[in-house]
Amino acid sequence: MLDPSQPIFAIASANIAEDQAREILRDSFPRYRGTEFKFSNIWGSNNRTGLLRFAAHLESLQDLTFIYMADKRFAVLTKIVDFLIEPHITDAGYDFYADGFCWKYANYIHFGLTQFAPPELLDALLRHYQTFSRNPTSVSLATLQARLHMMAASTEDRVQIFLEQMALGAELFERYHSLENFHGSDELQTTTMLAIVSHWRQRCPEDFAVIHDDSSNFLRSRDMWGKITNPNVPPQLHRSGDGSYVEYPLRVISTTPMNSQASFSIQYCDLLAGLATKHFSPRTEGDDRAFMDQVIEAGLKHITYNGIRPNVIFPDQIPPRRLDGPDVIDQMTGIIYGSHNRNS
Repeated sequence: MLDPSQPIFAIASANIAEDQAREILRDSFPRYRGTEFKFSNIWGSNNRTGLLRFAAHLESLQDLTFIYMADKRFAVLTKIVDFLIEPHITDAGYDFYADGFCWKYANYIHFGLTQFAPPELLDALLRHYQTFSRNPTSVSLATLQARLHMMAASTEDRVQIFLEQMALGAELFERYHSLENFHGSDELQTTTMLAIVSHWRQRCPEDFAVIHDDSSNFLRSRDMWGKITNPNVPPQLHRSGDGSYVEYPLRVISTTPMNSQASFSIQYCDLLAGLATKHFSPRTEGDDRAFMDQVIEAGLKHITYNGIRPNVIFPDQIPPRRLDGPDVIDQMTGIIYGSHNRNS
């Protein structure tokens, strides 16, 4: 999650037929000789100029393509907010997810830490939390608690409140979470797939047959995915963390892994995801950035995307409005496990 060489995670999706994807790829890269069209092979080769021709096809496919990306460092910060701040704020009677408050508050914290604190503070915060998240034990939790208290006591007044809230959340962690059942918070694949299906769910009336690259880590969460996409989930509107609503059941009738070498549609998505990681990465500079600007102008600008990345959209009110009924976490818990609250 904190690998500086790969700061962006992205998944592209498309409602595109295999023969159309094949024609686009072969037209864009007529001299390509690999066993499959892979962005990692194309970007550093003589075939890279073909990405301009590939992008030229995208305007006609803008309604059939969607990309979801995550700035991984910011994603870690949102996990800190989710697991350390949200539980005790919700327990105090506030709706932490109403009107997208959680996402806006994470933006607010990120802005404060990057504008009014030394860069090493955010680096240390993310690193210390990840150390605990990757090995959640009573010892690592105690270490996180001590470090957050020290950071809160020694930081700039304007951001001190954020660290104090995190330190309190760490102290109360076992009130809201079971260390035995907490397996860290690095998961991005399932949440990204859910965001992607939610996008299509709001735009298409048909049922969905999801086909994905079988080399992805998505299969690790297939049990959870099966529960979320269960057609027997009671009909309901579920509020997402950004304040938007998704209708359940999701109408996913099947989820099938496929070898990417056998699917031009998956290869088409691989190229789009690769372009997204290059475009949103702060490491894309110089000639690479100039080339990406050309790709964007050639047609990538027409593709719809969403994701997890810092923005300057902040809460309209602090604290959030009072809680009225089950919050988002309890609603999702109900979808997955039935009508049980998060502490069951």
